[in-house]
This record gives sequence, C-alpha cells and structure tokens, in this order.
Amino acid sequence: MAIGLTILTAPSSYGQNEPASLTMEDYKKFSSYNIDSPEEDTYIKFENTYVLDREAKPYVFNYSDGVERRIYVYKMLKGANRDEVGTMAMYAAPKSGKTIKVCIPGAGADKKVWDYYIDELKLNGEQEQGFLSTLAFVLSREYSREHANAGKGTSTAAKENADYDFCFPAGALVALADGTAKPIEQVKAGDKLLAFNSVSQGTHETTVTGVQAHHKEEGFQITKLVLLPTEELFASASAWTPSAPIELEATGNHPVYTKEGKKEMRQVKEGDILYHFDSAIHGFREYRVTAKVQQQQLVKQVYNLETAAGNYLVNGTVVLDK
Repeated sequence: MAIGLTILTAPSSYGQNEPASLTMEDYKKFSSYNIDSPEEDTYIKFENTYVLDREAKPYVFNYSDGVERRIYVYKMLKGANRDEVGTMAMYAAPKSGKTIKVCIPGAGADKKVWDYYIDELKLNGEQEQGFLSTLAFVLSREYSREHANAGKGTSTAAKENADYDFCFPAGALVALADGTAKPIEQVKAGDKLLAFNSVSQGTHETTVTGVQAHHKEEGFQITKLVLLPTEELFASASAWTPSAPIELEATGNHPVYTKEGKKEMRQVKEGDILYHFDSAIHGFREYRVTAKVQQQQLVKQVYNLETAAGNYLVNGTVVLDK
C-alpha cells in the first residue's frame, strides 16, 4: 500500500530525565480523560493532580486509502512538582471521529502497567486499521530524535518545551486582595490575591498556591494585547475623557478568560472581549481587543502563578492558571 506522509513536528518526550512512577490508577486517569479539542488543547490540568502538555503540532499521515490520521503527543505530568511519568499518544481520524488514547509508561512504571499498555496496543491494533503503523512511526521518530541529541547538552526540543509553564515577564502587576498590586516576580506562595468570580461576575479573594520562574538565555517570545473598554463611563458629557488603553503581555500559550470562555493568548483575536477590573465601579468591565502584537524583543525571565481560584488579575485583566 502506498503511503503519503506529512510531518508537522512533534515534541520530544524521552530520555531527558528519568520519569517518576506511573501507577495503574494514574494510567486510567490519563487515558480516560476526554480531550475536547486536541488542536487547541495544548495544556490540560485536571483533578488538581494531572497535566497533559503538548508543545508541538501533531504528526499527520495521509494513506492511500484516503483516510487522514493524526497523532498528538502529550507529556504526562503528575503532582505539584509536575513529575513526568510518561507520554500519551492520542490517535485521531478526523473524518470518522475515531480517537484512541494510549499512555506510554515512563521507566519508573510498574511491570503491570507495562503489561496493560501492551494489551491495549494489541486490542486497538486489531480494531483500528492504521493505528499501529502510525504509532510505530511516531515512537521511532521520537526515539531517534532523543538518540541524536544524546550527550550533546540541551536539545532543540527541550528548548522549545521550556516555553510552557512560565508565562509573564517581570513587571506584570498582580492585583492583591487589599486593593494594591505588586510585580509578579515579587509574588510568593500564600499571598492573597484578587480573583474573578465567573458566577457573580464580581471579585473574591484567592490564595497563591505556587510560583514558578524560569530563565532561558535565548529568550521567550511575548504576545501583547491592547484593550479598550467596549463602553465609556462618565458622569456628564463635560466630565468625559477617553480611557487609556490597557496592555497585557504573556507567552502565547498562556490562557486568559474571554467572553467566549478560555483562550490562549495566541488564539485571541482582535474584537474578542476580556474582563478588566475597574476600581472606580469596584467591578469588572468588558474590554475589547483592539490590537495583537508579537513583541520583537525576547524576554529572558518569565513567571507563572497557581491559585486556589484558578484565576488572578494581571494589569487588572483576568487571566487563568496554566
């Protein structure tokens, strides 16, 4: 059978650090989690314990049978320290809607987890034509990539991966619960922040549960959004002055809260509505994205927060935990 193959790229997942233990419970949690939109869902956190992290586009296969097949490769991370416990390969045939998820255990996994994984490979291979050949190619490609980088220091893939988890440049102002603000690089675990309540559309207090900082000498690409209110507030025509634009800067993968729901910064487009806290009315106003800019100057140090509420305010604008 003739095969036409398009490779869009895939992340590296093996050989950087020995993964922590993957239990049967972990395996079933990861494999049973429903990924609604694999094209858009690049970083998924669930049950406050598990993370699926995909830093690159999928492998795309076009066989002579006319069926397009894709494999999305996610790192499986576990616990507060984001220990890497293996790799998930999600097979998808978009035309039929068929999906298969298998979890490749890390080196620390128990033998019974490996046995279960092999059984799943056999069963899915028997039920879905093309599954085993595409998966075998992806795993071979990933292994070859890691083998080529062995002993050469930091790999290209590893440098790309470093963009994930660390999102805001120094100087980004985080709103505190007492009404003041401080730069994100000064925020620490236990700090009380102002957060957005999506039910009441008002504010409430949240606690910082984790702070990450990361340095990359070659720098991180930053996306900037420019926002203006959808409606001006004024007491009288004579008292009206136009609002100053609000700027929000972060790495392109960081999620923000829009009127349409969660979006990554790179997915936000002009005209989208975000929520900005206005101290004059002690509440949130709708702000429209009027411009989106890829900053030319790279930033070497970036930061990310985790909160009990799952969101916080940067430069007054609602952003979500990674």
